[in-house]
Amino acid sequence: MVTAAKGRLVIVRVMLRARALLVGAVLTAGALAVSAWSPVPAAPVPAASPAAESAGRGRLLQFTLPYLRARPADPNAVSLARHAGPGAPLLLFLPATGAVPADYTAFLRTASDAGYSVLGLDYFNRGKSLTRTCGPDADCYDKFQRNRFDGSSPSRFSRVDAADSILTRLRAALDYLAQHDRRGGWERYRDGAGIRWSRVVVAGHSQGGGEAAFISHYRRVRGVLMFAAPVETFDDVSAGWMERPGRTPAARMYGLASVGDMYYDRIAPTWTTLGMGRVDSADATRVPRGSRTLLSTLALGTPRQAHGRIVGDRTPRVRDSSPRLEPTWEWMLRQVR
Repeated sequence: MVTAAKGRLVIVRVMLRARALLVGAVLTAGALAVSAWSPVPAAPVPAASPAAESAGRGRLLQFTLPYLRARPADPNAVSLARHAGPGAPLLLFLPATGAVPADYTAFLRTASDAGYSVLGLDYFNRGKSLTRTCGPDADCYDKFQRNRFDGSSPSRFSRVDAADSILTRLRAALDYLAQHDRRGGWERYRDGAGIRWSRVVVAGHSQGGGEAAFISHYRRVRGVLMFAAPVETFDDVSAGWMERPGRTPAARMYGLASVGDMYYDRIAPTWTTLGMGRVDSADATRVPRGSRTLLSTLALGTPRQAHGRIVGDRTPRVRDSSPRLEPTWEWMLRQVR
């Protein structure tokens, strides 16, 4: 009887924790669920409502992950998703340092319209950026990015635990979506306890783009899209992991940056180190296409603004309010579709 009482107490506490995390979040799917493998005990999984089941079409589904501890240091912003039809690859998008998925709704909708299931995932991208942390330390990049990806290799550069890692959040997000957007077919991107990386295009902006490249180095993914990224070359020093052969062919990697970007001189050599080909600013055009190393001359503001506006929602618009760089985004998405 005592054991049963304790078991009920654990469930009540977990349910109260999930309810507390629900407050203030913008949700379209109703009550939250935790998959059975997650690092805290799972609350009972409620059935998804009809609204939740259809939410993947026509608008971005918004949700938070209830298992994350309510510590101030834990990023727990709203993630965004939308499913596509049978056979669609998954676009996993990782925001820049300090940014959240809601800063990239235009790109996520463009990817969805291009036939992708999309997932803009919040992750531990707070604090100092990768480039400001590592500078000319080649080994730092590997430790920092590996720790953010799966929680391993904690160091003085980054100490994210496994529960806060991109990999855990990705698994939990797919489990959540499989429960609350049941017509979305999100289980097609899982392989037991793992991820079907061959069905995933990893994409990201700045730190997120560098993390996308890192993931593709150790997992054979469908493709990689990097925006103002990676910033992982400092003078003649490159991130140590890039000096070794990766699992994803360089032919499946595409990058977009502004020639006015504050980090342009560090992005271009990184692309070359990754094997993406020659990078020459003379090849830049306003709305580039036709290359794996795409350079834009579009006026994006100051060098700092140019770094952020290459894919964020503050990117310049045309008269019908669509992003000026949308044709470039669409072209990139088609290459790995």
